[in-house]
Amino acid sequence: MQNKITVLIAICCLFLTGCGASNIIEDLAILESVAYDMSESEENPIKTTVLFPTVSKEGKAGTQTLTANGKSSHETFIKLQNLTNLKLVGGQTTILFGEELSKKGLIDIVETFTRDPGVGTRVKFAIVEGKGEELLKKKIPSIPDNAEYLYTFIEKLGKQNKVFNTDKYRFLRDYYDDGIDPVLPVFSYKGENIELKGLGAFKGDQYITRLTLSETQILNLLSGDIKNGSLMISINDKESGKNDQLLLSDINSNNDKKVNTIKRKNMTVEVILDLKGSVLEYTGTIDLSEEKYQRQLEKQVENYLITNSKKLLIKLQKFQTDPIGIGTLVRNRLSYERWNKMKWNKIYSNLNFKVKVKVDLINTGKSK
Repeated sequence: MQNKITVLIAICCLFLTGCGASNIIEDLAILESVAYDMSESEENPIKTTVLFPTVSKEGKAGTQTLTANGKSSHETFIKLQNLTNLKLVGGQTTILFGEELSKKGLIDIVETFTRDPGVGTRVKFAIVEGKGEELLKKKIPSIPDNAEYLYTFIEKLGKQNKVFNTDKYRFLRDYYDDGIDPVLPVFSYKGENIELKGLGAFKGDQYITRLTLSETQILNLLSGDIKNGSLMISINDKESGKNDQLLLSDINSNNDKKVNTIKRKNMTVEVILDLKGSVLEYTGTIDLSEEKYQRQLEKQVENYLITNSKKLLIKLQKFQTDPIGIGTLVRNRLSYERWNKMKWNKIYSNLNFKVKVKVDLINTGKSK
């Protein structure tokens, strides 16, 4: 359905061109997705793969991919145009970046999108473990259209966790803001599935490390307030030694951050989380109908969030990536001159973080 809507919108836009050049739909290849990778050629290092819908003479719908190498993304599109009798036009819903290219840096390619009116600000971005080209070309029986599947996948993720709202606008905004770094979802295509592997954290425009799905949940909580969220965590039962699964739903959390910038060499950031949620499912053995056990479980959740928040912050400091925007927080509390003189990367790596969490379980829900 999303694919059909995208095509219809693109068609309407093409016909509403006033006195400009007219376009006939049968002569167009309306791009659903584009993948950028590093090629094996030193002379033409950029590989671009496009995917667009096709309709046979018998009326059967399908998709087609084309690939070309070039010195730049712009040159590859010129070469791609020479591989088909159709006119390649914008309409992209998803743009994929191969892992190797992402680690080298994406800004040269992404900046070309700002000069291309065919690429909207809300087009979705994602990283592919391996080659983006191979994901677009991969035939998966349960997925008739990989591009449409990825777009709806990322849309769903953005509704569940706001850190997954990764479009062109947000990537460029976070890249050019010197107090925060971009993030993009990371997918793999092994076996018969397209799988979400986690969240790619950047240092500038370079993909530097992947956060696990559990770490991404913590990042979502640390990044800002949450409304109607969910959280799946594993809590160790000291008596049995087993890990109990706890699923919290209807989460509303308030996030506050306090910065002590008086001592530059010993700067401290305090993160305060106030979280309320319902227990949708719990596999532990304690009776949550009793208030004392509810308080016990709340304490366990608090300890889990504090411990794992500190682990994540240490990991982000190690790779000098700041997707939370701690730098923005510090910058806004300093004068322009002091911020410019500050060696922020070095200071960020040595920041002292304190995490405080208050959890209220307002509904004990179901347990096993």
